[in-house]
Amino acid sequence: MSGTESQNSSKREVLLKTVSTWDNEKFGSLNIQKPEATVLKIIIEPGEALPAHRHDLVNIAYVAKGTLTVIADGGQQITIRQGQVLPELIGKYHYGRNDGAEPVELIVFYLGEQGTPLSVPRE
Repeated sequence: MSGTESQNSSKREVLLKTVSTWDNEKFGSLNIQKPEATVLKIIIEPGEALPAHRHDLVNIAYVAKGTLTVIADGGQQITIRQGQVLPELIGKYHYGRNDGAEPVELIVFYLGEQGTPLSVPRE
């Protein structure tokens, strides 16, 4: 049996493999001395927009339900739908907006230095 075959019926699909954020900024070298991983479930109601914020760590959002538009400073935007994955911006202000008729449910995975805030609001 080769290394890719299996004796069970499990299946796998790569949802995302990337070296950059959605605006094509490379992750760069991750110098993490005390790694900390966090996973959040975030629900954004129809018509709701999150406050502008930035992330100072790597985070990846999976859209479990709904459609979300993410808008960066300068107007660049991306729309992600159920089943899609988004490598979030790092160090750049942005916000998410639910223009749909159903709640957006995100599962967000964060990885950074222990104690780093998951998001930093615009002051």
